[in-house]
Amino acid sequence: MSFLAQQIFWGAVLPAVITAALLVLLWRAWRREGVPSHGGTPIALALGYLFAHWRVVGVPMGFPPVDSNDWLFVTAALLAIWGIIEHFLASKPAQRDVGRLMLAATMSYLALRPLMGNVWQGASGALWIASLAAGWWFWWSLQARLADAQPGFLLPLILSMVAGGGGFILLWSNSSSLSQMSGAVAAVAGVLVPLSLWRRNGVVGAGGVAFLAGMLGFIWIEAIAFVPVPVWRVAAMALASLSPLLMLTPPLRHRSVWIAAALCVVVTAAVLIAVMVPTYRAYMASAGAYGY
Repeated sequence: MSFLAQQIFWGAVLPAVITAALLVLLWRAWRREGVPSHGGTPIALALGYLFAHWRVVGVPMGFPPVDSNDWLFVTAALLAIWGIIEHFLASKPAQRDVGRLMLAATMSYLALRPLMGNVWQGASGALWIASLAAGWWFWWSLQARLADAQPGFLLPLILSMVAGGGGFILLWSNSSSLSQMSGAVAAVAGVLVPLSLWRRNGVVGAGGVAFLAGMLGFIWIEAIAFVPVPVWRVAAMALASLSPLLMLTPPLRHRSVWIAAALCVVVTAAVLIAVMVPTYRAYMASAGAYGY
């Protein structure tokens, strides 16, 4: 098996299989009358991702982690717990917002503080961390609102597309490890799509979005801080993920769900391609300049 095939197998295929198996069990999807327990969704997603992280990047050798990639592992474990909490706070959006803000601020500080006094001098370090944490929290909260308004298959489909396309953008931005972890998020998110279509009462839920959006947002702030990936590329990926907002507009609100969903997919794909093409060209130009 080639190196690329191994990375795909361990970093995407097996994590998706693990997540799918756990979701089927937790949702009792085989039962005609069964109503899924969405509180188990973040656990299934997290275990699939953590398996990919273990096989592709490794696990932290101590605490606190000394490598930025290790913080991804820690954050995924915390987001699994937070996802369960969000599930039980589904009817209390204000408390969920505050909890997300505290988690985003804490994890941003812990992961990015090595850059203070090194890459970021003086007050700029605190400003960078505060700005990235605020952006992560704001986008994360928007995704939570979308999940409440559109509980079906569309949101995990869009997040899977953005995480997958974002994986290529991160790869061509010279971040192989973050690219692979973004691909792992795409794999576990993608599992939710066929399961949601199979069982109409199977939705991503507040807890599932808490994990997916939380994890993807944290990958992005690490990409900006450590690679660094240009902010505009991450902002464009975040914008692409908000296409389900179109479903709430008057022209599409009364349209067929399939037509509206198809439009959201097309918009997301168009934005991703608009970012991927110049990113790939810049990557190839850089590789050519160094004679690769």
